[in-house]
Amino acid sequence: MIDDVVEAKGACLVFAHHRGVIAELEKQLRRRGRSIVTVHGETPDRERAGAEQMFQKGKVEIFLGSINAAGEALTLHRADTCVFVELDWVPAAMHQAEDRGHRAGQTAKGYHIISLLAHMPDRQNLDEYVAKVLIEKLANINTILDEKAGIAGRRIEGSDASVRSRVISALMSEAQRTDVAKNTQVAAARKRVRQRSKKQ
Repeated sequence: MIDDVVEAKGACLVFAHHRGVIAELEKQLRRRGRSIVTVHGETPDRERAGAEQMFQKGKVEIFLGSINAAGEALTLHRADTCVFVELDWVPAAMHQAEDRGHRAGQTAKGYHIISLLAHMPDRQNLDEYVAKVLIEKLANINTILDEKAGIAGRRIEGSDASVRSRVISALMSEAQRTDVAKNTQVAAARKRVRQRSKKQ
């Protein structure tokens, strides 16, 4: 899914909750040849700022962060798509992380948030439970504070490949579809440069 977003859009924000998930995801994305910066709770402030600058200047395709550690004080509006591979129990933490890309300076016509939930038929699963709790918490917050915050969206089910293609299709406008070829060429050129520098 993240590869597809990068191919279609050129950049992607990715958030997770657990450090082990972040480390494994970083390893897998690097193995696939993706350029990535990572920010988690142990990242020093100087490196956080450097990661933010690298992503904003287009030197890397993916910003991977901890929902809590990277969810504040960063401006990452280069991407118009944010993918949560895990959810947090706290609605405010999720909204803060979402807002890293949805900031002043965002030039995209829309901002997209994708939450990946594991689905296990006939069994209760933690992802679905956390999503349900988040929705209930937001409803309570809205009632108490007379606000209208929420989690909107639609559920897309199916096999891995069919879900990915339908999500990417929904994310792209007609104009963006024409840019996909250009982004693909740029990504291929970056990959060739990285491969050459590894050989040297």
